[in-house]
Order: sequence, then structure tokens, then C-alpha cells
Amino acid sequence: MESITLLRPLEEWARRAPSQTIPQLFRATVARHGDRPYLGRRADGLYRYETYRQIQQKAHAFAASLIELGLEPGQRVAQLANNCPEWVITDLGIVHAGLVHVPLYPTLAPEAIAYILNDCQARVLVVGTSEQLQRVLKVVDRVSSLTLIVVMEPGASGAQHDFEAFLGLAQGRHLEEMEQRQAALKATDLASLVYTSGTTGEPKGAMLRHGNLLSNATEAGTLIGVGPQDVELSFLPLSHVFERMIYYAVTAAGGSIGYAESIDTVAQNVGEVRPTILASVPRLYEKMHARILEGVEKSHPLKRKLFAWAMGVGRRCFQAAQAGQVPKSLLLERRFAYKLVFSKLHQRLGGRIRYLVSGSAPLRQEVGAFFLDAGFKLLEGYGLTETSPIVTVNPPDRIRLGTVGRPLNGVEVVIASDGEILVRGPNVMEGYFGKPEATSEAIDAEGWFHTGDIGQFDAEGFLRITDRKKELLVLSNGKKVAPAPIELLLQASPLIEQAVVLGDNRNFVSALVVPAREAVAARLGLPADLPSLAESPQVLELLTAETERLCRDLSNYERVKKIALLPRELTQEAGDLTPTLKVKRRVVLKVFQATIEGLYQE
Repeated sequence: MESITLLRPLEEWARRAPSQTIPQLFRATVARHGDRPYLGRRADGLYRYETYRQIQQKAHAFAASLIELGLEPGQRVAQLANNCPEWVITDLGIVHAGLVHVPLYPTLAPEAIAYILNDCQARVLVVGTSEQLQRVLKVVDRVSSLTLIVVMEPGASGAQHDFEAFLGLAQGRHLEEMEQRQAALKATDLASLVYTSGTTGEPKGAMLRHGNLLSNATEAGTLIGVGPQDVELSFLPLSHVFERMIYYAVTAAGGSIGYAESIDTVAQNVGEVRPTILASVPRLYEKMHARILEGVEKSHPLKRKLFAWAMGVGRRCFQAAQAGQVPKSLLLERRFAYKLVFSKLHQRLGGRIRYLVSGSAPLRQEVGAFFLDAGFKLLEGYGLTETSPIVTVNPPDRIRLGTVGRPLNGVEVVIASDGEILVRGPNVMEGYFGKPEATSEAIDAEGWFHTGDIGQFDAEGFLRITDRKKELLVLSNGKKVAPAPIELLLQASPLIEQAVVLGDNRNFVSALVVPAREAVAARLGLPADLPSLAESPQVLELLTAETERLCRDLSNYERVKKIALLPRELTQEAGDLTPTLKVKRRVVLKVFQATIEGLYQE
């Protein structure tokens, strides 16, 4: 579907945008900040950065090598790799050659890799490590379109080209052709196919144009005032459009990006990079919150009392700021609270944080309140792959806790009669690659993208997300139950690590619960072993009582009547979660079918 209605917001944005394509934006930044540090990685115990101009030279070489291979504008180049400078060089090189970038999550299984490579008809694949290459080689004979595999890791077995050798493939040729291709690009041209992570059904390739991505990144960057002084610590997968938008926003401003070595080293790397911007899914903030509270609980009573006092001061200060003015006496208290308590929390995150950004899933309200009270600017937003991704975000000067903020400038949001959130704007994708029927279902004739999420605006235009339209549970008595708010309610308990609420076509609501291993074991004096805890009648009794307590203010039909304990965490590696840590409800229902049936046997 290519309606005039869908194109109009993007064309209107392009008419006033100084840079309409990713190469134009990057070149404008190089012209202003060419010698500033851009991309950094840890080497020999220190973070070392390459400048914008150095990265530009490599991106041009990569583009020329793709042209040397005979790739024509619009053809697809896929990438399966962890975050690193080479990821960005690949991305920039692909679009400078007028090609389309197809990022794959670095943890994808071989079957999923084969599906996406075939669906997009990728000509070249860039992979990061030997392990990732071995997964590809298991299925490469099923992908007829693929002509070359490039591997970033030096000396990887089975590689047709290592990354450095590929950069020299053209030996200086085709730069004029590259210039002609990037000059011909328009805001409405396809830049990337980003495959949805697939909580239901097969992944679909969202067709994101240059203008889709840039309108979102530049508007978001302007809203929060990203500048050349900013440094981001990057650890969310760049294959997810949320992290990619942050990378474009920082690039547009001439800022720097340091890459975490892995998700397990974020705590160490944050102290080395000392970022001003940290973007994450809620799980990281929840774990930080839990660790801090656990440490406070184990501390001396006087320290616990001091911490509680400081948090109270922070809460009053935040509320007064939202109302418009903070009394001088409260500011003085706040100064003492920062010196005695909050400064230690800020130092844990490097001491320079300007913004914490949370997206991709709902953030528990008490976790958000904790960071705001401690003096952090935590900005929660809402978006989807198909909207490039930001739809709404809390403005830094007007954070409304419990909401995902207001629509980004230029983005229209309305609530349909059934409560579904509809979005229209320059950020809305072209459609799903090769799937016209799915596209027509998602984007109507008026250009509105149907998100599948249920929400509502408050009196001041802040959006609240209440649930997924397709995940509403319909009980056998016809009552409809939204599982997400109940899951967040249960996971607010320090005793519950994860919860999946059930009840579709059943006569009552139940839940699968993963105990918070350390907290439950300490409470009951048991070994901190999940399989053993899941078998313990004491644990079941404790968490059943905790669930009843948490649900007591819900309507009777919404209350969780029974729970079953799971012997392991739900993980991405086991296939239970998407790469953005959303529960694959269908998978969980299948894997734990016998356990679920046991809940409803009586």
C-alpha cells in the first residue's frame, strides 16, 4: 500500500528538514564535528575513540566495496552482530551505497536467521563473531540470494572476507558512483528493514525510510537537547530500532558513543565511559532498584533511616518542581540529601548522567519514582518498530509519572472507539516487506497505524498504556482482563521475579510465578536454588499469600486465584522472551501447558 495520505506527513517533514537522508545527516555532522570523538570501545583497559572523520573514511570504503560486488541501489545487506563501531560503519556504508540495511538480533537461532535472509533476499551478510558465523553456516545452503559473508572477528574460520580486508576490496574505486547514489537518495527512499521480534507469528520486516528514522531521531534529540558534549553508553541491541534511534540522535548532535563490552559488564563500563545518556529497557532499572534496596535493607538502622529521609526529601522536591516552584528551604534539604545519599547513587552511573531513558516495555511506577526522587531525569516513552520507534515521550521539564508522555512533535495520536492507540506521522513505516495484506491490516486508508495497544490520554495530554489489544484475556463468563497491569503489580513484590497472568477462556485468573530466588530463600531459610524453591510447599504458601495481598484492591474477577511456581527464569535464550524481553505468551503457554492445566484441574 502506498497511499498519498501515508506519504504526506513524511513529505511535509522533508520540506523543512535540513538533512533528509542518513548520509546527508552524517555528512553534515562530519562537516561540523569531524575531529571530535565519535565511536569508542574498550581496549587495553581504556576506552579509545575514533573521530567522525575516521569513521566516515571507513564507511565510504565499505560502500565502495559493496558497489565493487555489483550490488544495485535498493538491494539488501543484512547484519548479525553485537554493538560495536563496525556495526555503525556497516550501517553507514550500506546507506551511502544506496542499499537497504537489514539488522538481525545477534542471538537469533539458525532457523530465524534463514527465514529473514530469505524473506528480504539479502545479497551480503555481515556477522560479528565466529560463534555467530557458525549459526549462519548451519543454514547458509538454504539462502540462495546470499553471495558473500563478511566477518568482523579477525581470523574467523569459514569467513569469505574479514572486515578489514573487505574495507580494502574496492581499493579506492567507485567513490564517484557512491557520491551519485547518496546524492540521489530522498527522504521517502527505503533505508532499513527492521524485523519485528515476533511475540506472535512470524517476524515481519518493517520498511523504514530515511525520513522515518531521521524525523524521529532529530525530533527526539531536539526535545531532550542532545549536544556534542553528550556521551551515550550503548548496550541495547542496535538491531532494535530504539537503540538505533538513540545512535542517530547522538550522531546528529555530534556526540560520542561508547560500546559496553557485553550486557554483563554494563556496571563496570558505565564507570569508565561516564555517560550523560543511558537508554535501557525497564529490566535494568528494576534490577538496579532491587540491588540498591537490598543493600539498604542490610545496612545499619541509622543508614536506613537516613536513606528514607533522603528519599522523602527527593519526593517532595520532585512534586514541588512539577507544581512549578521548589521552596528555598526544600532546596537546602535537597543539597544535604544529595551529599549524604544521592551522590553515591549518581557515582554508580558515572556521575554525569543527564538523562535515563526507558522504553520498549512498561516501567513499574515505583521504580520510576525511585530514580526521579533520587534526582535523575528518567524519561519514559512509548513506541514500536513500525513507528521508528518513538510515538510519545515524557518531556524533561514536565515528567508525568505513570505515563509514557506526550506525542513527539509532528506525530499525531488518537484513541479509537475500542481504546486502540492509532498513530500517524512522518515516523510511520512504509509497510511490511512483501506482505501487502498485513500492511493493509496495520495501516488504514487514512494513514493511521493501528498499534494493537490500548491506552488513554489524561486531561493534560499524557498517554497511559493499559494493555495489548490482542492479549486481553476473555474469561469464560465474558469478563475481559488486561494481564499486563496485573503482571506489573505482582512483579513489584521483592519476592517475585517474573509473573505471567493467565485465564483466557477459563473461569478464573491464575499466574505462573518465578520466585525472586535470593529474597525468598533468605525469608524462609532455604537454599537459593530455583528448582528446589519451586517444589517447596512453604514457598508456594508464601507467594500465594503475597499474590492475594497484592491483588486485594482489584475487582474480584481480576484477582489471581491460584499460582504455579516455575523452576527456572523465563529467558531469551530459552525462547520465552523476545530480544526486548517481552514475554512470548504463546511460547510460554505451550512450554508450561501441563503446569497450566494443573491449575485448572479442580
